[in-house]
Amino acid sequence: MKATTTFQKFIISVLLCLICSTQSWAQSKLHEKAREYYAMASKSMNAGDIKTADSLIKISIKVYPTMYVFNYASKLARLSDIVGANLIMDRVIARAQMINDEKILIIVRSDTVSLYKYEAIQEMYMAAVELNHQLGKKADYRKASERAFPSKDYPKTEFEKMREEKRWDEALKYARKYKSLNIYIYNILVQAGRYDEAILYIKNDKKRRRPEDYLFRLYVLKGDLKEAALYYEKLDKDPEITYNSCVNLVHFDMLQKNYQKAFERLGHPLFSIYSSDATRWEYYMLLGKTYTGLKDYVKAKDNLSIALYYDPEYKEALAAVAELETIVGQETATDKTPPVIVITEPAPNRGLKVTAVGSNVMVKGNAADLSGIKEVSINGKVTYSQASGDFWADVLMVNGINKITVTATDLAGNKAEKTFEIEKQANPVIVSNEVAPVIEKVAKNYCLLIASQNYSDRSIPTLANPIADAVKLKLILKSNYNYPEENIISLFNPTNNDIKRKLLELGNTIQPEDNLVIFYAGHGIWVEKEKKGYWLMTDAQYKDINTWLPNKVVLDLVAKLPSRHTLLITDACFSGSVFKTRGISDKAPTAIKELDNKITRVAITSGNDTEVPDESIFMKYLIKALSQNKEQYLTAQKMFINQIIEAVMAESKTEPRYGTLELAGHVGGDFIFSRK
Repeated sequence: MKATTTFQKFIISVLLCLICSTQSWAQSKLHEKAREYYAMASKSMNAGDIKTADSLIKISIKVYPTMYVFNYASKLARLSDIVGANLIMDRVIARAQMINDEKILIIVRSDTVSLYKYEAIQEMYMAAVELNHQLGKKADYRKASERAFPSKDYPKTEFEKMREEKRWDEALKYARKYKSLNIYIYNILVQAGRYDEAILYIKNDKKRRRPEDYLFRLYVLKGDLKEAALYYEKLDKDPEITYNSCVNLVHFDMLQKNYQKAFERLGHPLFSIYSSDATRWEYYMLLGKTYTGLKDYVKAKDNLSIALYYDPEYKEALAAVAELETIVGQETATDKTPPVIVITEPAPNRGLKVTAVGSNVMVKGNAADLSGIKEVSINGKVTYSQASGDFWADVLMVNGINKITVTATDLAGNKAEKTFEIEKQANPVIVSNEVAPVIEKVAKNYCLLIASQNYSDRSIPTLANPIADAVKLKLILKSNYNYPEENIISLFNPTNNDIKRKLLELGNTIQPEDNLVIFYAGHGIWVEKEKKGYWLMTDAQYKDINTWLPNKVVLDLVAKLPSRHTLLITDACFSGSVFKTRGISDKAPTAIKELDNKITRVAITSGNDTEVPDESIFMKYLIKALSQNKEQYLTAQKMFINQIIEAVMAESKTEPRYGTLELAGHVGGDFIFSRK
């Protein structure tokens, strides 16, 4: 009987080995097949064929859940399609949960290993957490973390409750009692504000790596700048400085009121979006506080707003906003100083008289004032101005001497005037000994691509083409025109706050001489009662107008951008509502140089007050116009007249429009596409 039992066990073990071997072989084949589909999906994505890539990656997941898919999700995230990236990661995790096998093949640190199912799924969850930490918003990161470590599966221990309830003495006693919890002692002391004890603890910890990092932070937190300064010089020159120490150096600079040094330090590579330690919300909070110290309150407000768009519950950013409002309020209440007006265009050459030939001259400048600018007028007529004090306008010239008076009024009611003269010459005389003009900065081209096609509200139809259309435009601008890869920013499936955040972020990058194309494809809605148009982002709720993005908000943010030329292209229903008054003129532009001298804010839309189809005829002819263009300089208006409007209207019921964005500061001229 025993022999039979032993033999049966042997047979069973052999059969189990054969079954496991067969399962392992089958898994290996499926894993390899899924990898092939992933490779094809990546190739399609790199070629700009997003629709094909999306279909292939779904097939890959269906065949077998692999970590390769997380590489694909990472590529989506770097296109700023955080929503799409998380949907893909959710899909592969759900597929892994459906597998009946005890183990799953998975790639861990470049090696393919077989892990128990729950371990493999945990690895996937952790990959999602890491990706959202690097590129997502705080809410996405928090959500991913909660899914990786759900509280219902991991109930809080007594030790965690002590820390959460701030029972610091009990928590310290507990941590010191159990060796495995010793690593929490330092954090508890810092959270409790017991910096002297923490300093003593670090000094006595002989195994602590880079104790100077911790001691510098503790002295900064304590406010002991004298002791902190002993570590400052060493860390300031340390080529292997850590992210946390770099942050502490910024805090130290601000405590020393050396805000310019803090501003320069925030350009360190450790604050890059691709740094594994950096968080966007902390970076923009620090930048906002630095601008407050530099008394650039407009930039301070913008950057603190960006931090809160990343994390609406960020306490330090909320406190910095409250501090900023207090400072601005005090400045306004006590301000008796008039604004300082600086004219940047037309600029006299070292005191020589400004001359002009054309009938119009653009006057541009800045009115600087700590309390903020209320309005700017030129010769008594209120002109376009921004909160930062930048202003510009086209001024009509008459033959002879033209007296120009610029008046700026700040929020405290103080006024300043600056007067200069421009001589219009009918037949200008070329003076041989005239001072050489200043060399202008080379303009850079930027493009912001916005595509919204997946909606959280199922009553809003999903679109198939916006992202694919945006990628097509990207490839043409990159290959045919002077738009480098790093200057083309994508926002795919964004929320309302993502749009606001990115437009504010661009304000930190774009310079006054630069050009910007903004493209939007997605749903649009017109509310007849309010006479207002809206864009629908991925978080829009069809029955809640408060979740829609008003065109007016977009235009206000576009107006804040310092770019010299801005072109807004919208492929959405009812997109014609972005215009204020002026539409296309009968006369097409001819003088490219004259057009380029003006500050331009123009738009091309796929429709006026009608719905447009998902399969866009407008995009078909826009892409065709840019692809087949042979001219060195192509104006947006000429492209619209010659290659878009009639072609689109012949194939569809939509009526594209070209016009100026008066509310965004349009002066004149046109947007110009310059071929490579």
